[in-house]
Amino acid sequence: MSMHSLSFANQITDLPGYTNSDFLKALTWDRSAPDDLKSAATSGNVAAFCKAWQASRRTVDGAAKSGEGLGERSLWSHTAYPEEAGLVRVIAQTVGLPAKKLNSKAGRPVNKPAMNWTQRVQPLVTELTHAVSSEEVRPLALLAALEFLDRSGHRLSTDHFFTLWRHTLSELMMWPTVIHADPTVPADVTTLEHGEIPFIGGLVFREIASSANLIKSGRKLLAKELVDKTDTDGTPHADIVARLSLWLAPFIRATIVSDRYEGNLWTDEQRQLLTNVVDRAILLCRPDGRAALANGAQLDPLPMLTAAADLFGLGLVGSTGAYLEAIQRAVDGKPPKRNRPEIATMPSNQSDWARFALLRSDWSVDADSVAITHHQPLPQLDVTALGRALIHGDWNLKLKIGDAAVELAEEWSCVCWQSDPDADYIELQMAGPGKLSVERLVMLSRKERFLFVADSISGIPLLSNSAKSRSTGTDTATGAKKSAESNRQRIEYESRLSLCDGMVGSCEGTTREGKITGHRMKARVFPLGIPQDRVLSTPHQLSVEGNEIVLKQVAEGEGLFAPLLFVWHPERTRVDATWRTLTVTEDGKVVGPDVGVGYRLKLGDFQLMISRSLKKTGFSRACLGHHTFNETVIAKFDGNGDVEPILMVE
Repeated sequence: MSMHSLSFANQITDLPGYTNSDFLKALTWDRSAPDDLKSAATSGNVAAFCKAWQASRRTVDGAAKSGEGLGERSLWSHTAYPEEAGLVRVIAQTVGLPAKKLNSKAGRPVNKPAMNWTQRVQPLVTELTHAVSSEEVRPLALLAALEFLDRSGHRLSTDHFFTLWRHTLSELMMWPTVIHADPTVPADVTTLEHGEIPFIGGLVFREIASSANLIKSGRKLLAKELVDKTDTDGTPHADIVARLSLWLAPFIRATIVSDRYEGNLWTDEQRQLLTNVVDRAILLCRPDGRAALANGAQLDPLPMLTAAADLFGLGLVGSTGAYLEAIQRAVDGKPPKRNRPEIATMPSNQSDWARFALLRSDWSVDADSVAITHHQPLPQLDVTALGRALIHGDWNLKLKIGDAAVELAEEWSCVCWQSDPDADYIELQMAGPGKLSVERLVMLSRKERFLFVADSISGIPLLSNSAKSRSTGTDTATGAKKSAESNRQRIEYESRLSLCDGMVGSCEGTTREGKITGHRMKARVFPLGIPQDRVLSTPHQLSVEGNEIVLKQVAEGEGLFAPLLFVWHPERTRVDATWRTLTVTEDGKVVGPDVGVGYRLKLGDFQLMISRSLKKTGFSRACLGHHTFNETVIAKFDGNGDVEPILMVE
């Protein structure tokens, strides 16, 4: 009987049902394969072949440590494959039983002998063998099988090893090589299945002929994905931020395997770029170990990030390495280390191309931070205060001008970014029809523990006399006699911010101040554009609906400004608070709130002044005696009552 020649030269769609001996004889080997390996395979001697293969794996970097190389790194991607819950459970159970605990007499049933390593991994070997030999495609199982074979296969018995080895190789030979573009498939899944698996599989089975083709194919896709999905400084594009740890996992696993085999997966520039991406990803890890901006997904990036930091040498010398260690200590319930030298580099970053920004007060585990993506009609925020998750999700916006609802654009652009020792500030803009413009302002104080967010709406046209006469039923001649003020359109505005789990909001009391409470957390919310006292009637409203902070404002004219100030400074959560709207003048004349606005907030001894110009002119404007040409000013008052600017935007 003639036999097929088996290798990675061409994709095989259906392998013949050879015996184990015939399967070995049919394989074509690379010229660099060890002679004893080829000799055993050519003769069909399964036992000799297994002995030669397992011996070659012991020499790569020594025997795998107990509890390692059992497929645990594949768990970094388990969220991407929820259908593999059974396999994930078996891997986790196997990895979670260290040998030293198994040999301990404490807690062991009296009549049960201790399991040795082979007995402990037997359920996992059986599960992996069944998974890679099944008719359905199971990428996570194939990935776990490759890791197990490469790191722990030399410890298996001949029968168990060869069965898993053959089925894994067979699945890899039939692995699809053509990538069909599908926008519904996440980028991390494509990278794992068409980049990582071919690259790692080619290295694990590098003795098989044409394995270099597999390695080359995987390397090409990995390099393309890394460059295409990140900015030059390593900032990941907003499209992948929600699944960043899942997207990053294939790159880290592939790099670890490449380094073990002294491969050349990356150029020097690409390796540095990947290191920078890891830096960015670490800062998107919350102090509780969860990932920010994950859209509610329970991602656990800490194991992958810890391995990446060790891989790239991001130890305690670097800022991100120190922050990662602080997170690990916090997750483990250990107190933070003291007397750590302060690192002067800024922890914030922003990328126009990536449509992403991170505002952050410092490198500590209890820092304040705001992560923002703005690649969709609604920007997304993830806010931490004192190291605790406060706000997350879409920053919702509804805008109605006259009787027409404004349709949001597909994405926002960053028109201003400032980062200095006092604060981080970003301003996003959405251009509407005509001259309509919506700006979303976000400023995070580095020292005073507060967050300022606002929507600035400007460029709303006045109604023409003919249009107004049609809407009111008056004749054109009568309408023409009306003043310009009678043509002002009504603006209805609503925004919503979602509180994180464990946070409770309320808007009860004699003032319109909001409150947020959680575990070891208190914050106050001040709707500066709304009268403070409830006895003063107003169409505006700050409320809490479920877990959402809702701000509604109504105005008439060419614009509207809707600000919210969140304060969580421990010394300012109980002090008396007063705020009021300030008069804004230009050239000695008072301007309306659709042209310029100003506010003053007093929290005990701490006072803030905020002003915003909604319409440009050639004159400076004055607010509380402070003259400025700047569009936005956020300032505090010193002990003498003088204004100290925190932020000034031209």
